[in-house]
Amino acid sequence: MIRRFGAVLCLLLMSACTSTEPSGSAPASPTAPADQNAAVACANVARLIQEQDVGVNTNSMVVARAVRAADPGVKEAGQRLAVVWKEAGDLWVKNDPGVDLGPVNARMAEAQWGLLSACTALFGAQPWSFDKRPSPTSRN
Repeated sequence: MIRRFGAVLCLLLMSACTSTEPSGSAPASPTAPADQNAAVACANVARLIQEQDVGVNTNSMVVARAVRAADPGVKEAGQRLAVVWKEAGDLWVKNDPGVDLGPVNARMAEAQWGLLSACTALFGAQPWSFDKRPSPTSRN
């Protein structure tokens, strides 16, 4: 488990330093945004917030996509989430039953909301046309 977390963290940090320019990608369709990294991160963070999920494993994909986003707001919010995600991962690896996870979970939720705010600034209010999940307001 520690190796897996370390490997994901290394890939995440390396991807943050690479170019976000698409290489030979097709133009976006009317329902698919040009910044696929931002779109995936935004759809997933919206789902995590709806499910009130602040888990380390579930946030890893959001972080990985958000830090590679072309939009500076989404990228910056993703980097803030990455810092909290790493802190939560460090606590998870220590596996100390006496550690109070409440504060780090609160910071994780706050960072998720920050990313969702950046997503709303980029894509507008939800529901987004590229998000294939049903709208949370359509549930009874």
